[in-house]
Amino acid sequence: MKEIKCEDEKIGFLGKVQNIGFLLIFSSSGNLEAYSDNIEDFIGNIDPNHLIGIHYSEFFERHLTYHGFDPSPVKHEHGRIEFQEFSDILKIGNNEFYLNAYASDDRIFMEFEIGMPQNINLNRILNQKILEIQTAKNDPWTLLSNILSKQLDVDRVMVYQFNEDKSGKVIAETLRSPELDSYLGLNYPEFDIPQQARALYRFKHCRFVVDCISEGSSILGLQSQDIDLSEVSIRRLSPIHLQYLKNGGFRSSISFSIIIEGELWGLVCCQHQEPMHIDLKIRDFCLLAINFTNNKFQQLKDASKLKYLQEVQKLELLLKEKILLKPYIFPELKSFAPTLMRLLASDGMAIVYDNTIYMEGLHPGKEVLRSQLQLLKGWASEGLFITHSLSSYSEIYEAFDKKIAGISFVEIDSQSGFYILFFRGEIVFEKVWAGKPEKNYIKENGILQPSPRTSFSKWKNIVHGTSSIWNTKERHFIHRIREILRESLLQKSSEIESLNKQLIETNNALDTYAYTISHDLKNPLSAIKVSTEFIQYRQDLKPEILSKMTKNILESVNIILNMLDKIHQFSKASSFNYLKEIVEPEDFIPEIVEINRHRFGSNNLQVRINNLLPVQGEKILLYQLFLNLISNAIKYSSSVEQSLVVIESHQTDNGVLYLIEDNGIGIDKQELESIYEIFKRMSNAQAFEGSGVGMAIVKRITDKLGIDITIKSKLNEGTVVKLLFPV
Repeated sequence: MKEIKCEDEKIGFLGKVQNIGFLLIFSSSGNLEAYSDNIEDFIGNIDPNHLIGIHYSEFFERHLTYHGFDPSPVKHEHGRIEFQEFSDILKIGNNEFYLNAYASDDRIFMEFEIGMPQNINLNRILNQKILEIQTAKNDPWTLLSNILSKQLDVDRVMVYQFNEDKSGKVIAETLRSPELDSYLGLNYPEFDIPQQARALYRFKHCRFVVDCISEGSSILGLQSQDIDLSEVSIRRLSPIHLQYLKNGGFRSSISFSIIIEGELWGLVCCQHQEPMHIDLKIRDFCLLAINFTNNKFQQLKDASKLKYLQEVQKLELLLKEKILLKPYIFPELKSFAPTLMRLLASDGMAIVYDNTIYMEGLHPGKEVLRSQLQLLKGWASEGLFITHSLSSYSEIYEAFDKKIAGISFVEIDSQSGFYILFFRGEIVFEKVWAGKPEKNYIKENGILQPSPRTSFSKWKNIVHGTSSIWNTKERHFIHRIREILRESLLQKSSEIESLNKQLIETNNALDTYAYTISHDLKNPLSAIKVSTEFIQYRQDLKPEILSKMTKNILESVNIILNMLDKIHQFSKASSFNYLKEIVEPEDFIPEIVEINRHRFGSNNLQVRINNLLPVQGEKILLYQLFLNLISNAIKYSSSVEQSLVVIESHQTDNGVLYLIEDNGIGIDKQELESIYEIFKRMSNAQAFEGSGVGMAIVKRITDKLGIDITIKSKLNEGTVVKLLFPV
């Protein structure tokens, strides 16, 4: 028997629009090819039989007496139509309509949607709600759900996140009707939102149904199967989706895409038990609120990732120093096992090196592991095999006695038999679904066709054979471990002369540590020693003195920690390997300006960015170079009453010249000679935060990239930094 799958439905070619407006479709030459059959409901004294073939300029003149539409944007190039999207508000009879005209599939589409009366100040509400979202400390999705519920006045608003297996889960919900069952925490199967619907959500970020019972209006003039209505906002949706809404007890709905890092991350789904037409301006308000929430979510996520990566970077530095300076990797790596397990939240790990196996925590037997290595190698892609569902690989899952459900296999060097494996135990949990996750079909004319689910009652199943998911941060760290160890092996296998050359930069970093310990750390360490001895030998200290002593100790510790962090940055600037490429500073300079404007800028700060030419270099190093220089310019001019920073570039005979100019506190002429010394701070800069490492990093980067740097400055007048990038 023939079967039609849900994902086979052509949801963009259904040939109907909702009765909240009408649709006109013109050819690339501007002549009417099709229209919705409800046009007479909105425009009086119109004869549909004489519409086909009319030019849109004539249509507007004759039936709408509207002159705001300019047909000039239509033009042809390489056989295709180009058309500047056009939007406006016009009056037809006693009603206001939103007009949206755009090109799609070599045709010109014109949507006319009736406007709904508004008694609220949307701009004021939007500003207020955006501020709420921007100041959220955590869980912006619940806040968004509450905001949209109040603004839309619908029975249910829920935020739906897609899972790794393409199913979805409700992570936030607001109910207006107390009789509705909560769906919070419930899962939905992948087929509830089929592939073609997800593809449409990626570029059409709003989809709505005013009344799922309404039949809508047909498109006349062309066969419906010839017209792609995917971009039409007022299109009538799939009968399967409309039946799905009916089965859930709702007449109207509206859904918005959540796009994060260019991918469809989830949806905001709003449902109402009665018919409801949500005005275009309200829909735009919702889209803006969702975009701000997306940004806030990403900001919170990035902050968490940054904290994790800072710890990872410290471990990377330790790994490099230990492994590069020792003749044997295996024993050194064993000492890092507990830390690696903690950072990767693994229950156990194994290190395999030259047929020797070291294990810790949860793990299979050594011989069992040896027997499965070839299988794991075959599954690895680019040296990695990572899964939280080892039960899907029955052979190895059973070999491990079903005790290990998650594994990260890292192939460092197959020739020397060097592998690292991280293990996670099984987490048995109950998964609750909004209805049993199974597809329904009905037989119609001898063909099996998909039918939407009729039940949304909670359905539970027990999930075995999986562990917690290896998240993006952990996968990044696993990848870095592999890179570091492979680099270490490569260096150790090189000739002695080559190895010595590669270790020069590492020695420079070690020299920096020695310098710091012998010189710059003496002051804070002395302060700690004096304060500790004072507390130790004085038993009758007054509370205020004791508080002052402990404060001195904490401040000294913070100074030491800050210095170590800056040393790490400093050493990286000199040991970075790169290939030169064309870099566009205009891609990141505005971002650097905004970050530092918020960090240091006063209300009177003005930053002027002029022409920014491309240069040759390495993007990461150039970002760090401009970050330090622009940060200094903004920071040291922020205290000036009318502070100004200018960033611009010019093409010269000798190369591209960049200038970064400020009218800040300036630098004494005698101190300019020592400006690049590490931990050196200018005498007039003590009131500003800083460590004295930034300009040392700048010098190392300019030396490495062959950039000529000159600095001119006058005390209390400002500073000009010139960077000449050679041809």
